[in-house]
Amino acid sequence: MLMRLLAIILLIILPTSFSFGEGDHVPQEYLVKAKYLLNIPLFTEMPSQKKGDTAFTICLIGSTPMESVLAPAEGKLIKNSPLRIRRIEGLSPLDSCQVLFIAASERYRLQRLLPEAHRLGIMTISDMRDFTKSGGIVSLVSVNNRITYDLNLVAARSVGILFSTHILKLANDVIN
Repeated sequence: MLMRLLAIILLIILPTSFSFGEGDHVPQEYLVKAKYLLNIPLFTEMPSQKKGDTAFTICLIGSTPMESVLAPAEGKLIKNSPLRIRRIEGLSPLDSCQVLFIAASERYRLQRLLPEAHRLGIMTISDMRDFTKSGGIVSLVSVNNRITYDLNLVAARSVGILFSTHILKLANDVIN
């Protein structure tokens, strides 16, 4: 019960610095997932940004409405850098990403995407089933009709990502 209360507080308080559009055409779950996508990096230590890149870039791959949900937050500061949202198609543009959201439609490419993203020090996030068990770092999951997340600490550590105790405490499941 305490964990659920903390998760609700996190979703209510932290995202207030980011305003989203109306989102009437987007399911509510994507608004919640977008808030996690924007807030989880704030409570992590990540490898330094790529040389010459002044933006904090969240890349999206696959079929997802996340781009339109995140668009109003573009330019806001994340880790002292302006947020950039970028849709990508293949592996070559990954080097400009700090976070990669992999849509469930990309499950068939997961075994190629994850090693390349992790080699580049990118935090991988998805809402596909068993993402963290497949080697992804953050999995957005629905538990009792609420969006929460699972963490794969083994994958995170392998790319130099460390989560704050706040993020660890609020996780639904943590793979050590």
